[in-house]
Amino acid sequence: MQAQTDKTFFNGTNLAGWSATDMKYWSVKNGAIVGRAVQPVEKNRFLWSSVKVADFYLSIDVKLEPDDRNAGIQFRSQKADASGQALGYQADMGKDVWGRLYHEHGRQKLDWSDRGEKAVKRGQWNHYEILAVGDRIWTAINGKLAVAVKDPGGDASGYIALQIHSGDPQTVTYKINRLVHNPKVELAGLTESQLDKELKLPQDKRQSSTSLLFKPEDVVVFTGGTNIATMRKDGILETLIMAAHPTTKLHVWNLGWDGDTAFEQFRDVGFGKWGRNLDSLGANVVFAQFGQMESLEGTNEIPRFIAAYQTLLDGIRKTGRSIVLLSPIPFEPDRSYLTPEGKSDNLLKTAPVEAYADAIKKLAESEGYGFVDLFHPVRSSASFGSLTTNGLHLNPDGQRLVAELILKGLNLPGAFSGNLTPLREEILTKNVLWFNYWRPSNWAFLNGDRITQPFSHDWKDKTRRIFPEEMKAFEPLIREAEQRIESEQRKLVPVR
Repeated sequence: MQAQTDKTFFNGTNLAGWSATDMKYWSVKNGAIVGRAVQPVEKNRFLWSSVKVADFYLSIDVKLEPDDRNAGIQFRSQKADASGQALGYQADMGKDVWGRLYHEHGRQKLDWSDRGEKAVKRGQWNHYEILAVGDRIWTAINGKLAVAVKDPGGDASGYIALQIHSGDPQTVTYKINRLVHNPKVELAGLTESQLDKELKLPQDKRQSSTSLLFKPEDVVVFTGGTNIATMRKDGILETLIMAAHPTTKLHVWNLGWDGDTAFEQFRDVGFGKWGRNLDSLGANVVFAQFGQMESLEGTNEIPRFIAAYQTLLDGIRKTGRSIVLLSPIPFEPDRSYLTPEGKSDNLLKTAPVEAYADAIKKLAESEGYGFVDLFHPVRSSASFGSLTTNGLHLNPDGQRLVAELILKGLNLPGAFSGNLTPLREEILTKNVLWFNYWRPSNWAFLNGDRITQPFSHDWKDKTRRIFPEEMKAFEPLIREAEQRIESEQRKLVPVR
């Protein structure tokens, strides 16, 4: 097909053909599109073009003020939700990210070299070029090649959007030169054959892309607050994980505790700290979920939350242990008991859960943890609004959706032809045994502050504590339950 310059993309005068959920951030000045935030921005803002692109070349000059802010150019992207958040490729720009290729709300870092960064003129205009043909993507800054990625199975088409990143006040100016459909493959003075030689596969170093290769006897632990704790009661996520590994024996333990936050994990006397529990189990893979309840404190508390979360994770980080952070899910304010009778002070309506989810994502990136975004897919789900019992805590439908999203985020299969009911029933039996063993209601008499009471001692030999011995009876029962789980797993092995 012949190259064709798009004359409708931007008219240089106004924002006809462009849209945003809040247009107050966007204007046209001196023939360029200006994104300006005079107050801190709670979440990313995007201005969307109505022009769909597949194979294209975009030439654009950009200026970021101050130059330590962050912005980007989405392409072949889609709206992730009703608020206009983006899902898809982003040509990144800003301090320490100039010229890098990011996949917004998706696969994250695809090409993270510093070639583009070295070509940037800080505080000045920079010439940005994007060339995408088939599964090949290149970008250049000021005439220097920045990105060269071959992404089989990646986004083949979508829309272009301009970004103002969340954070401090900023101004970003996009001077659009031209958009060309079906362009000739040449960039930064290089021919097609020369550009092809530069191509590499996306780096995608997230733990979630590798930690799924569970090994036999791996110990997988889920930690977090109430939504994690209640996972043991329906067993859906564990059932799907086991079904996805029908020939791999795994040990899955739920250490979720109602009321846990990144700031505090209250435990009875003698129970031991969070990290000690993980070590005692020999955890290889740890999933953690925090941030929903903490978001009720508002955006000003995000730095303190991240600091507390990082400290918590530092305490369990060790060689050979993978850590995957699950984003918090959104609240459903209309299902809260605070909503009826015209009450307008329902904090669930204004809690910045999304900002907390985005901050957790950045924490995962900076520390090398895996990350699964649950917030945006849950909020954009057709079932959103009926996934919780009280606006906060997942009901069975919500648990199933979240379980499926976690498997998808971990690149695990989510559809199975066999009957999963017997497997799930064995998992639920094991979970009841595990909970009664790990969190007995009479803990104080077992190992807490009442171990001297007669209740925990032999009625004849007062020096002998029989309660701890009795608790050991759970151990063979749990092992037997795991054996039955393994037996049900193997029934799901495809017949060849």
